[in-house]
Amino acid sequence: MILPSIGPYLLPKHGAMDQTPQAPPAYDDIGPAFDRTRTVNLILAAIAIFVIGFEVGWEAFALALVTLVIGGSINEYRRRRPGRSTSIAVGIDVTIIGMVLFLTGTWPTLLLAATPYMLVMAFLLLPPGRALVIVVYMGALFAAAHYFAPAPLSGAIEGALVNAVTAVLFLVLTVIAVAAASGTLHKIRGVERKMLESARQANLVKDQFVSMVSHELRTPLTSIAGFAETLRTGWADLDSSEINEFLEIINTQADHLHDLVEDILILPRLEAGKLTIVAEFMDPAPLTHRIVSLVFPSGGESDARVAMAGGTTVLADPRRVDQVLRNLLGNARKYGGEEILVDGQEIDNAYVITVTDNGAGIPPEDQERIFDHFEQVSKGDDRTNSGVGLGLPIARQLVRAMGGDLTYSDAFPHGARFSFTLPLATAAGAAQEQTA
Repeated sequence: MILPSIGPYLLPKHGAMDQTPQAPPAYDDIGPAFDRTRTVNLILAAIAIFVIGFEVGWEAFALALVTLVIGGSINEYRRRRPGRSTSIAVGIDVTIIGMVLFLTGTWPTLLLAATPYMLVMAFLLLPPGRALVIVVYMGALFAAAHYFAPAPLSGAIEGALVNAVTAVLFLVLTVIAVAAASGTLHKIRGVERKMLESARQANLVKDQFVSMVSHELRTPLTSIAGFAETLRTGWADLDSSEINEFLEIINTQADHLHDLVEDILILPRLEAGKLTIVAEFMDPAPLTHRIVSLVFPSGGESDARVAMAGGTTVLADPRRVDQVLRNLLGNARKYGGEEILVDGQEIDNAYVITVTDNGAGIPPEDQERIFDHFEQVSKGDDRTNSGVGLGLPIARQLVRAMGGDLTYSDAFPHGARFSFTLPLATAAGAAQEQTA
């Protein structure tokens, strides 16, 4: 049974924080505010038309109302249509104003009031090239209205009320458009600032990671090379106890290097989503006993006990369980006390394996941070132990990929307690039967 791994963890490339986006805002950013602005503008225009209708006459009122309804319908259709274009919307506004000019002739008040409004809308909402196209179209339409308009309603625009309402209307519409565009641009800039800050933090973490990895790789390699050279040049002069001691150091450093490289190499597979879990029915007790004996050999500074009976069957990947146990037990050996206990028990259709130590434990403010990539409780000059902060986050992702979870809790009266769950074979079989 093969289960896919979960979630990628991608870091931005170097230099990403220095690159400010130059493209105009996408419609997904400005579209909602623009739609709301057009809706408000149409409502205000309807009110203005209602006021003007008492002086102009109901015929003019009806014609203007039809234009308003057509504009509102087109706006609603455009708003609901995926991939809607802001250029088309601005072009529709220009066309509606041009139609009114054709009906009224060259109406000075409308011409002077609508032109700034349309220029503001074009250059605030569109890239410069498209804005220029709209301006050229607007100029051609207004010129045609001046020279060729039939102007059946030319007499209706002479009233002071009509001109005053029209001037105030477009002034208010311009202010609303500027306010909406300004608010949206401020939001976009805020998002950009957060993205740049995130990129800076990611680059900082990556630099710290490179520095830690360089140090961690250099330390065991230096030990291996040094003791190997000593054995090569002084083999004849060394007694058997010294040779065995040097070989044990080389073996220990090689194991440490293997674990470090394994953690580093698993990251690209996690990022690409290509890490697979080859799950099979297994008894975790023998594997746990073997890993404990390897991580805590007899005669070491700390001792580990296993309180786990055999005979329990879980559905998991033995290789990944091995890796999780090595990470947890390695942390217990470095950060825990002299006594480490590994136990297992069945709880709610899952098998819970717990690694408990009697060390200092983890402060409350760091208990979630330890599951982040490249994070350690001690950092920089305060670091007193080896490692690059990958063991726990990788272990948690591996456990989750196998259908369980890895959590931390304080041990009593002090110490750390890491627990991870694996699905029992009976529960996994029942789930397979339900999906079959």
